[in-house]
Amino acid sequence: MTKLASTAKSTVRAAKAPAAKAPVTQSAPAVKAPATLAPIEVARQNVAAKAESGLGVTLHTNGKAIKGLSSEPVVARPQRKMLRVIDSIKGHPGKGNCVKRFHLYKEGMTLLHCKVTEGLIVSDVTFFAELGYLTLREPTDAEYDAAVKAWEAKGKTTEVSTQAA
Repeated sequence: MTKLASTAKSTVRAAKAPAAKAPVTQSAPAVKAPATLAPIEVARQNVAAKAESGLGVTLHTNGKAIKGLSSEPVVARPQRKMLRVIDSIKGHPGKGNCVKRFHLYKEGMTLLHCKVTEGLIVSDVTFFAELGYLTLREPTDAEYDAAVKAWEAKGKTTEVSTQAA
């Protein structure tokens, strides 16, 4: 018998041999884990901790906070296409094509309302418009200017409150 074969037989015998029984030890009682937080809450806590320590919050040369690192969500400036209004609803044929959500959309809603409202999806509205189930109207200049002014006013008030703190 060759040396290689005898080595293989000895390793097989060692693998089949019963392992020595180790004494069983009792582990400490399990400590209850803290309540799990949503990922967004964990991220907000991390950002708040960074802001308190002064790390990574104002890295731009202009001194403004980076969008992803701000403690509060930053609302983007309104765009014309997001201010399109559902002008008229003609109806749904009754099966397929997201019929379960169709009743949630009402006349007068903007795509921006659909974006920020839970359960509504912007792509549904554009899909329904392409199929002819509803029509969209472009925003007037007055509506667009009012939305931009409201956004700027909201931004200035939050900016003032962060500087005061």
